[in-house]
Amino acid sequence: MATNTVDVYVKLPTGRTTTLSLPPDSTVREIQQHVGREEGVPHDRVVLKYQGKALESRKTVGWYGIRAETILKAEVVVPKTIQVFVKLPDGRTVPVSVTSTDPVSSVLTVLADKEDLDADSYHYHSGGKKLVVGDPLFLQGVSEESTVEAKEIPKASKLNVDAEEPSEDMKDAVLSSFAAEGKNVEVVFSFDTTGSMSSYISTVRENLEETCRRLLHDIPNIRIGLIAHGDYCDQNVYVTRQIDLTSDVQQLVDFAKDTPGTCGGDTPECYEWMLHKAKFMDWSEDSAKALVVIGDAPPHPPSYTDQNINWWNETELLKGMGVKIYGVLCNRYDGPAKHFYQELADQTGGCFLHLNHFNLITQMFLAVCYNESGGDQLEAFTEELEKEGKMTEDTKILMKEITEKKPAEKSAESSNIRRRHSYDWWNEEENSGKHPSYVYDAEKDKWTESVHASPVPAKFISSTPTDKKVKKKQKCVIM
Repeated sequence: MATNTVDVYVKLPTGRTTTLSLPPDSTVREIQQHVGREEGVPHDRVVLKYQGKALESRKTVGWYGIRAETILKAEVVVPKTIQVFVKLPDGRTVPVSVTSTDPVSSVLTVLADKEDLDADSYHYHSGGKKLVVGDPLFLQGVSEESTVEAKEIPKASKLNVDAEEPSEDMKDAVLSSFAAEGKNVEVVFSFDTTGSMSSYISTVRENLEETCRRLLHDIPNIRIGLIAHGDYCDQNVYVTRQIDLTSDVQQLVDFAKDTPGTCGGDTPECYEWMLHKAKFMDWSEDSAKALVVIGDAPPHPPSYTDQNINWWNETELLKGMGVKIYGVLCNRYDGPAKHFYQELADQTGGCFLHLNHFNLITQMFLAVCYNESGGDQLEAFTEELEKEGKMTEDTKILMKEITEKKPAEKSAESSNIRRRHSYDWWNEEENSGKHPSYVYDAEKDKWTESVHASPVPAKFISSTPTDKKVKKKQKCVIM
C-alpha cells in the first residue's frame, strides 16, 4: 500500500543534500533534529528556510504546503553574546546580556535577578509580536540591541463561588467581548500590478500613509502586509514582491512607492503563485487573519508551470491556517474572473467585493480592517461617511457586501455549483498532461520560460468582450 509521505530535500551548510520521507503531519522540529544529527550540532541551532523564510519548529510540513521534492535550506546559527533592552511598564529600560541561541526565558531569569521582580507577571513583545518564552531569541527576530517590551498580565479578580448564576444574555455578552475585543488583527493586501490595474494602484500609493496611520490609531494591535504581483513573464521586473506583516507605516509607504508596475501580457495572471506565497507571511496563530486579493483577472491552471500550483488547494491551505479571504474584483464586468473572486471568499468565510471604480479602494481598505477588528469601528466608519456626505450608492453596496459575508461552512454547496465551469484554471483535469510554460528555480527564486510550452486550447480562449480582461500593451510600462 502506498504511504502518504513527502520526500523533502535539505541542503546542508556543508553543501551536501540530505533526504527525508515524512508524512504531512510531521513537524519542522523533526527535520531540525535530523539535520542536527547530520551536522553534529544541537537541533535548536538549526534554522530551516523555504523560499527565503524561516520555518517555525512547531508547525507541520502540511501546514507550510511543502510538496514532494521540495528543497529546504538549512543554516546553523553560531551562538554570540547580545545585549537587549527590556522596557518595563513603569518606563524604565533595563539592559540584559544573553546568548542569541538562548530561549526568551533566559532574559526573564536575568531580569528577575537584576530588578528583583516577578518576571512571570509579564508578557514580552518585540517587533510587534508576542514572544514565545521557550523558543530561542534568534528565531523570534531578537538580536543585538533589540527592544523587548514587558506588558503586565492582568490579575484575575477573586471569584465569588456563591454568586448567582449569570444570565444567558450576560454569558453571550462576555463571550462576544472575548471574541471581538483585544485580539490581534493581521491583514495582507495583495495587488495585481499589471497595466489594467494602474488606476487602483496609483490611488493606493496616494492614500496609503494617511490610511495606515488612521488604522494604527483606531486599531493599535493591527499589523498590515502587502503583496505585489505581475505574471510569470514579468521575471525581469518581479513576479511577486512583498513586505511582511508590520506596524511600521514608513516601511509600508516605502514599499508601495518603490514597487513598480508590471506588464503581465494578457489575462490570466499568477494569482495561484500569490496565494502560495501568502502562506509564508508572518501570520500569528492567535490573531484574526485576512488576505484581501485585489485584481481583475483569473489565475492560471496548474499545468501552466512545473510547480503545478492549484489555486483551489492553496486557498484550502490558507483556510486551514485561519485566514479568511476577501475577493475584490476591480472592473465593471461580470466575466469569468468573478467566479474566482467569489470562490475565494465563499471557501474561506470572507466576502466578495465588486469595485467598479478605483476611488472606492481606499474606503474598502479601511472597511475591511475595521470589520476584522471585531469592534464597533466599522459601524462608526459608516456613520462618518454618512455625516460627511461620502455614502454614495457604490459605497452603500460595498458596506453591505462586507457586513453580509457568508460563513465558510456554507461554501461546499456553492462550490459544487461553481466547479461546473469549464475554464482551464477551474478544472484541473481539463488541462492536465500539457508541458508547462514556465519553470521555477527554487534556489534563485526565479521563473524562466519553458522551451516545451504547450499552446492554450482554443476552447478556453474567451471571445465575448465582457468576459475578458482589457488587453494590456505587450511593452511593460513602469508606473
